Amino acid sequence: MNRRYAASTAFALTLAAGAVLTPTDARGATRPITSGHGWALTKPVTHIDTKPWVIGFHDSRSRTKLTPYLKKTAAELTTRLGVKVTVSSRIIPARRYTCGPTHTITFRYMSKPNPARPNESFAGGCNVRGRADSGYAFINSDYWAKGRRISEAQRMNLIWHETAHTIGLKHPATCPRDKKTGRKPLMCDVNSYRSLSSRRYTAFEVKAFANLRANRARVAR
Repeated sequence: MNRRYAASTAFALTLAAGAVLTPTDARGATRPITSGHGWALTKPVTHIDTKPWVIGFHDSRSRTKLTPYLKKTAAELTTRLGVKVTVSSRIIPARRYTCGPTHTITFRYMSKPNPARPNESFAGGCNVRGRADSGYAFINSDYWAKGRRISEAQRMNLIWHETAHTIGLKHPATCPRDKKTGRKPLMCDVNSYRSLSSRRYTAFEVKAFANLRANRARVAR
């Protein structure tokens, strides 16, 4: 029987250290690549398979509010992962540290989902033997509250950030700037969500997605 394992990652204010795995072991065999310059995968996730993924919602309120944002996210992930990701109308209860249906990400839109850290959103993912399998994301509705002065671009980037956590990306150990664009990784745990301003995954996340794909073959050897 395949066991499923859950992990949760908050959108916090400090960086999590990431270990670097070399591409070969002592015998020269190929190993999954799980981190690199400005990106890292959440241990023990190594890869994603080719089965389609579905995005669902905890309740109708979450569905109504988040669907327009997540359609953009799903389209980007489909392109980057080579795996079809679609937004559905399904209602799927979201519980922290609990795996949902396989190949499904469920979103919940609510105020202060982590009362201990009321300004945060958070997300987590489940895996089966290193394969990303399902995920959940709690999006703080306070970011839409009047007087918060949070832009649509910042909200969009927050959602993209948390979605990447659900399929296995984590905060990288270092936050370099892209030489062409000057941008830092979207998955960096920055000083404030206000610095998230671009609405797109960077070249660093694109590299992480590429390795989630490539690692399918590496773990099969």
